[in-house]
Amino acid sequence: MTTLLSLQAVTGGYGDANILHAVSMTVSDREIVVIVGPNGAGKSTAMKAVFGLLNVRGGSIRFDGDDITGWVPNKIVQRGICYVPQVDNIFREMTIHENLEMGAFLRKGDLSAAFDRVYTLFPDLKERRKTPAGSLSGGQRQMVAMGRALMLDPKLLLLDEPTAGLSPKYMEQIFQICRDVRGTGVAILLVEQHAKQALEFADRGYVLAAGQNRHEGTGANLLADREVAEMFLGG
Repeated sequence: MTTLLSLQAVTGGYGDANILHAVSMTVSDREIVVIVGPNGAGKSTAMKAVFGLLNVRGGSIRFDGDDITGWVPNKIVQRGICYVPQVDNIFREMTIHENLEMGAFLRKGDLSAAFDRVYTLFPDLKERRKTPAGSLSGGQRQMVAMGRALMLDPKLLLLDEPTAGLSPKYMEQIFQICRDVRGTGVAILLVEQHAKQALEFADRGYVLAAGQNRHEGTGANLLADREVAEMFLGG
């Protein structure tokens, strides 16, 4: 498998404080990789580093052959990475269809193929496309946020806590959608608080603690690791 994203010894944070300390990880083409760990471990910070949302003071970030360390988010989007934050990730007053249209802000011309692709992945959204997004359930709003990011046909999708606050039913549905998205050729890097469930469906995982790498491996191997289970999975 071809390496799509590579973080090498990335150190950085906000203001003068470093939250990440020499963090390294990779995501290969068409791979689902999950970042897990305790609160304050630097999980979301690592993802924001990829998307140019914090100061990287050491190490490097490469994507699809380019060194994107220090790039601003709009340039990173154009390069093929889209990011779905945990909160404030939809326009509540707009309809589902209008939200998706806003996601295609960099595309020119006919958007019908992009709409067809997203509505195929999210048939529930197609049925309710004229519904204001703010009136949807939490799981449906997350689908809108993911669909909006996919309107740009990215190579890599970044998802920050996509199942936070969702029922088990919607959590499994979001994970299945991730599999479906991967099936279209899009790699996924996600941060998850439901560590066990995420490792069960992900290809590989990284465990961070105190802003540093602690464990990495396939989802199955991390689940089977006694130390990981006892320290990070409540097992």
